[in-house]
Amino acid sequence: MWYALFGHNARRLLHPLIFEHHKAAAILTSGAVLIILCLLDYLTGYEFGFFIFYFIPVSIAAWYGGKIEGIAMAVLCGICWYIADLLTHHPYSRSYFIYWETFMRLVSFLTTSLTLSQIRGMVLKEEQLVSELLLAREELSRYQKSGS
Repeated sequence: MWYALFGHNARRLLHPLIFEHHKAAAILTSGAVLIILCLLDYLTGYEFGFFIFYFIPVSIAAWYGGKIEGIAMAVLCGICWYIADLLTHHPYSRSYFIYWETFMRLVSFLTTSLTLSQIRGMVLKEEQLVSELLLAREELSRYQKSGS
């Protein structure tokens, strides 16, 4: 889909290492998105759920930053969701339900982070293997030509 809209540049923009030299910028962007989401979550109150949008900064951090950055952002998202929910005075039938909700959201954020960082690692490993295969193919081709 992205490729159809943006052409070859989409593949480059979606590559996990595009921000390798600017990893801090990717993490800061992820943090800025989190701050905006947390503020919106607080301002709109508990009845308008922003839970699904917290996956955006987690995904950015895990895909462009890596495993550690993704886990850190997942924990920050869990904390921010908890604070926003607490400050909006969400009424729970039992006082401890807010902790259960926070825990379940944190598990969701961590699962997303770990899954994306695993996929990121697989993509990078695949690229490395393709590169090694192409080098081996070139070497074999040179060997066959010199033996002819």
